[in-house]
Order: sequence, then structure tokens, then C-alpha cells
Amino acid sequence: MRNLTVDLAALAASALTLAGCSVGALNLGSTSLKGQPLSAAITRLGSPEEQQTIDGRKTYTWIRGNATYECRIRATMAGDIIDTYEGFGDVGVCNQYGALSGGLKGYLD
Repeated sequence: MRNLTVDLAALAASALTLAGCSVGALNLGSTSLKGQPLSAAITRLGSPEEQQTIDGRKTYTWIRGNATYECRIRATMAGDIIDTYEGFGDVGVCNQYGALSGGLKGYLD
């Protein structure tokens, strides 16, 4: 019984250590492109897949990830500067680009 208790304690400590690492890996700091020119987004993300004008403001959309883990990243411009930068879709994929999704628009603004 003592060995089982020691093994469970070691397993729990390992799980907590790994959980801490995975949470830390998702926090990439302020990588938001808000306030940057469109060229900064294109340098980081490549050419956008979609471009449209909504209420006179240009909006660019990039699609990253795959069919299972996809993130749609949207940058809305205020003139030549990115006014809003947000992601919709898989949190892990979106967070890689500083565009956390899951209903937390502007999380890294």
C-alpha cells in the first residue's frame, strides 16, 4: 500500500509540473498586432485569405491551423493601422498568433 501511495504522489507531482508547463507555453506575452500597420500582420501571418469592407472599414481575415484545429484571425483597420485584432476558433491555434479566441475578443489588446 505504501508503494502505491508513493507512486500516486509522484504521478500527481508530475502531472502538476506538466500542467504548469502547458499553461506557460500558451502565455506568449503581448503578441497582438493592434496599433501596428497591416504590413506587420502580413509579415507575421502571410497574405490574408479574405478581404472585405464593412461600414467603410477594411477587414482582413487569415485562416490558420487545420480542419480540426482552425483559427480565423481578423484584423479591422482604422486607416492604415490595425484597430482590432481577434481570433475565432481553436484557442491553442489562435493564441500562437496573439489572437485568443473563445469569446475573449481583444484578450491581448
